[in-house]
Amino acid sequence: MMALVLAAVSAFAQAFAGSWICHSQQLLVPWNIAAAPGGNWTTVRWGDQGSASSGIAMVGYVPALGKWVYRDFHYDGAYADITGVQSGDQWRWTGPYYAGSQQLNGDIVWTLTSRDRIDRTFRSVTNGKLTPSGSDYCVRAPAAANPQ
Repeated sequence: MMALVLAAVSAFAQAFAGSWICHSQQLLVPWNIAAAPGGNWTTVRWGDQGSASSGIAMVGYVPALGKWVYRDFHYDGAYADITGVQSGDQWRWTGPYYAGSQQLNGDIVWTLTSRDRIDRTFRSVTNGKLTPSGSDYCVRAPAAANPQ
């Protein structure tokens, strides 16, 4: 049983750790995903880390919930409080996203389509139904281009 919990705890970092370039809304956004000290949490830093259009998230598996949690802090004040489930190479995140005075709901699906590519799809709740609202993808950055 303990081996299963340890495998689940590190699965996100094992799948996604590294430097990535995400192609999002016509922009190239650097991402760095790394296991945090202790190995139970993973940090996701995106953007240049020096502007309000960047942010940091903490990701980890919470056994008492039986789910992954993704707490995403945008430096402009927006915040996502989402939970997820993993099935193979896919993580499906659901929960609220707060931007200003708005609360948005929907889901985000991360699919590791290869060792070097993440495809993400976004859906929002519109009139009580999940409606596609966008997609993007990330590719692993060459080591020389992002030496973190």
